[in-house]
Amino acid sequence: MARRVREIVSRLIPARSEAHRRDGSESAARRARRPQPMYYGARRVPETMWLIDAMDALMPLARSMTTIAFMSLVADHAPLPPAIRQPIQSRIRAQGEEFIEQSQKTFFNHPGLDTLVVQAACRGAMALTTVGRGYLRARIALGFDPKGTAAQTLPLVPHRGYESLMGSYLAIGTALGWFRGGRVRVRPLVRNGESVAAAGESALGIRRLQGPRGLVDMAADIDDLYWAQSQGAVIKITAVGKGASRRWIVSVPGTDHVDPHSTPNPADTETNIREMLGLPSAMRLGVVAAVHHAMRSEGVDKRDLAREPVLMMGHSQGGVVGLALLGRHPRELNIRGLVTLGTPGRRLRVPRDVTAIAIEHDQDIVPSLDARPRRGTNDRIVIGRFLNRPRVGPLYYAHSSTTYTETVELMERRARVAPYGKTGRAWQFFSEFFASAEETQAIYFYEIRQDILTQSAPAIEDTFDFLADVRSPDDLPIPGFTPQRGINHDSNI
Repeated sequence: MARRVREIVSRLIPARSEAHRRDGSESAARRARRPQPMYYGARRVPETMWLIDAMDALMPLARSMTTIAFMSLVADHAPLPPAIRQPIQSRIRAQGEEFIEQSQKTFFNHPGLDTLVVQAACRGAMALTTVGRGYLRARIALGFDPKGTAAQTLPLVPHRGYESLMGSYLAIGTALGWFRGGRVRVRPLVRNGESVAAAGESALGIRRLQGPRGLVDMAADIDDLYWAQSQGAVIKITAVGKGASRRWIVSVPGTDHVDPHSTPNPADTETNIREMLGLPSAMRLGVVAAVHHAMRSEGVDKRDLAREPVLMMGHSQGGVVGLALLGRHPRELNIRGLVTLGTPGRRLRVPRDVTAIAIEHDQDIVPSLDARPRRGTNDRIVIGRFLNRPRVGPLYYAHSSTTYTETVELMERRARVAPYGKTGRAWQFFSEFFASAEETQAIYFYEIRQDILTQSAPAIEDTFDFLADVRSPDDLPIPGFTPQRGINHDSNI
């Protein structure tokens, strides 16, 4: 009997396998025809940290935060004499500094805790948007929507946690008048070591005026750009060679400030949120305008601006801008190589025809701000580095462009020793962009600024229009404001 059963099973298995192979080939063909999504899906468990361990690590921080909040409430609202209030306020400031240092040490010592915290915030935002959708449905069902505002807003409320968190932040910040970035302005500062700024303006603080000779020079250039004394963000563009062999090297720094209020420098919180949502930002528009202007200055025809090969390196926000430009269709820049330093770009996919390296320090929390854990992907090379904790400011040290410059130098040294691995082959590809001894270079520095809108902030229900196209965004206006974000070149461009 058992032999008979085995014979029947042996006859059925090949036929079943053949059917599965046939179904698999058909499904593979369907997947090949299906357009590749722009974003990776979220993973539920980041890194290897247990939830109970995360709670143990966060509990001391929660106690310190509660104590500081209670003391602040007492100092601000209790009827205390100045002789008592001032010592309490001094103690609050001291405890605040201790709390910041304690928080940095906690997150530095527990890689992966940052992803858990961001994902918890996403779940909280998703719960709030779920309540908001219920409120809108109730208004519509009960007839309390005579103008149809709730019916128009309901389809725009995001269903995913990360989009709920970032979208709500952008909408609320715009309604409160924090995010007021307007028209983008781009102007050249330096060309081949000579200042071309307008009269009465200068580009002080730029020290590295020579062209880069390797990836470590690009990283050092980004570190130097942070110290440029300019109202806006400064980027460096290098043209290498002439004619058909010409290629471009672009270095883009990251966030200038995390204050939610907009300033003339567009490397701000608003740009971070818009890029995280896939929406156009002032920095992205400014980078494209600056590179196109440099190309036109070198005699590139307007029709060939999107064909010139570009190697880009971006730190933090600058890397997100580079990843966003890879997903644009049609492409505005022909980025053939991309190196990101401490960039929260794990959600974004890299096209197959682009060579990309993502460098992330294990203790850097910024790459986890997109709520995605580190993963092994086949679209880019991910290089990590475990850091030793300094005595003060460990998180600043982990995300510093200076520290990433050291890591890039270590990576180049490793690539020279092992040139036939993935990192070595990518390094050899990037090395072809840099100038040889007989080639000429043209070095440009550009400043990117934004106007600050002065009209009154819109109502909260008028700030959700941008969510309609978050998945495949176009060049949308600023949510709630009537002036559209665009490029306005100064007269000297």
